[in-house]
Amino acid sequence: MPRILWHWLFPPMVLTLGLLLIWRSLALTTLSAALLSLPWLLLMLVLWQHGLRRANTSTDRTIDVILLGGPAASDLMQGHASREGLHQRWLWLADAEQLASWHAEHYRVCGLLLVVNADQPLSAATDPALSAWQRAWQHAQQQLGHPLPAALLVIAAYPAQAGSLQPSNPAIPPATDYPAAQQAITRQGQAMEAESWHSNIENRQQALQNSIALQWLQQHTAEQFLPILLPQQSARGSPALHAIGWMCAGDLTGDNPWQQAANQASHLRLHSLRPANPPQALPLPEALVASFPARLSCPPSLQRLAWLFTTVALFFTAFATSSAWNNHLLIQQSEARLRAFQMLKPTQEPLRGHAAQTLQAWQEHLNSIATNGIPLRLDIGLYQGHALASISNEALRRYQPPAPKREVVRLDSTALFDSGKAVLKPQAKLALQSVLIWLQANPGKRVLIDGHTDNTGNAASNLQLSQARAEAVRSWLVTATTFPITHFAVQGLGDTQPLDSNDDATGRSKNRRVEITLIEPPGNTR
Repeated sequence: MPRILWHWLFPPMVLTLGLLLIWRSLALTTLSAALLSLPWLLLMLVLWQHGLRRANTSTDRTIDVILLGGPAASDLMQGHASREGLHQRWLWLADAEQLASWHAEHYRVCGLLLVVNADQPLSAATDPALSAWQRAWQHAQQQLGHPLPAALLVIAAYPAQAGSLQPSNPAIPPATDYPAAQQAITRQGQAMEAESWHSNIENRQQALQNSIALQWLQQHTAEQFLPILLPQQSARGSPALHAIGWMCAGDLTGDNPWQQAANQASHLRLHSLRPANPPQALPLPEALVASFPARLSCPPSLQRLAWLFTTVALFFTAFATSSAWNNHLLIQQSEARLRAFQMLKPTQEPLRGHAAQTLQAWQEHLNSIATNGIPLRLDIGLYQGHALASISNEALRRYQPPAPKREVVRLDSTALFDSGKAVLKPQAKLALQSVLIWLQANPGKRVLIDGHTDNTGNAASNLQLSQARAEAVRSWLVTATTFPITHFAVQGLGDTQPLDSNDDATGRSKNRRVEITLIEPPGNTR
C-alpha cells in the first residue's frame, strides 16, 4: 500500500505545487501560464521517474567493500583481485594511484587496509612505496568528502599459530599522528605481557616467548612504518588509523632485522623455537575492520521520503523567492510614486497635484488589497503593503491642494457706461449677454462684481462711481436671470487696484473696468 501511494500520490502533489507556483506566484496571463504548464508537467514527470529509479537502484545494489593496499597486499590476497568476507567484499588495489581515483557504482567504501611485511629486508623501494600509499590515502579522503578509516596489518613470522592475528583486540583510539599510534602500540604490548603471565603453566613459556617476539615486532613497526603513515603532529582533516594488527605467516628464519634484534636482546633464538609453516591462504583479518565506524545507510523508504521533503522544500523556496520578488517590486512601485510626489515643490502646480492623484490611486489599490485579502503571490508573511499604505496616507495628509483659481471676466467701462456716468448704455447688453450665459452655466457659484476707475478726478468720487457702476451691472443681471440679489456681491474699488499705469491714455483705459468673478460658496470649499 505505501508503495502504491508513493507512485500514484506523490506525482500529483508535485504537479499541483508546480502549477500553483506558475499560476499564483508569477504575474502571468492565462495564456502564458498555460503554455508554461505543459513543459512543467513533462519536466516534473521525467525528474520524478529518474529520481525514483536512481533511489531504487542505489539502495538495492549497494555493496560494502574494504579496499586493500600497501606493499604486501598481494601476500594477503594470494593473487586474487577480490575476496568475499563475512560482511564486506575485499578488493585489492595493486597501485597507490588506483586508490586516489577509485570509484565504482553501487559500491560503498567502508575503509582501507594497508598491508606491510616486516620480514622483508628494508630497501630503498620500501619507504617510497608506503609513502605513496599514505599520500593516496589522504587524497582519497579529500575526494570522498568524508573520513576514510584505515587499519595497518603487519605480516611477519613469529612464535604463534600461522594465520593468527595478534593482539586479539587490534582496535586503537583513532590516531591521526605518530605519537598517539605509538602510545596505542605500547598499551597493546603491555596488555599482551599481562595476559601471558596469567596463562596456565603449560602455555606460559610459549606465551612469554610469543609476547617477547611480538613486542620487538611492535617496536619495529613503530620505528619503520608508523612515521611514514602518520605525521608527528595531526592537522585538521588528517586521516585516522583505527586499528593495528600483526598476523603470523612464514618460517622463522632469524635473518630479518627485527628477529636478529630480538635474538640478541632476549637470547631466545626465535628461529629455533617453533617453525610456523605458512598456510595455503592467509585468512581475512575481519577483526581489524570491525573497529571501523559504521557507515550509515538509508533505507529506500527513507530515501523516498527525503525526495518528498526535498521537492516540497524546493517548491516552497521557489514560491517564497517569487513572493519576495513580487513584494520587492511592490515596494519599488510605492517608492517611485511617493518620491515623484515628494520631489515636487508646492509651487510646481499642477504637476504636484497630478502626482498626488497618482499616489492617492496607488494608496487606494493598497487599501483594496488589505480589504479583499492579500493575493498568494504576495503572501507567506512577506507582504509590506500595510506599512506602505500608512506612509502614503501620511504624505497625502500633509498635502494642501492649492486654492482654486478665480474665474474672472473683465469688461471695459467705456463699452458699458458713458464717461462719469453709472447708467448702462443700450449697447451694453451685447457685452453682458456673454456674461449672462457664463453665469447660467455655473449656477452653484456666487458672483462678485468689482467696479474700478482710473485716477482722474477726486478719489472719493471715483470710489462712489465704481460702486454705482457695479450695482448697475448687478441690477441688470438680477433682472435677466432667476438668481436672487443675494447671489451677487458688489464692491467699488475706485482707483486702488490699477492694472496698468495711469500716466497715459492706454493705461487709464485698462484701469476703467468692471470685473465679474465666480466664487465657490463656503459649503463647497475643499
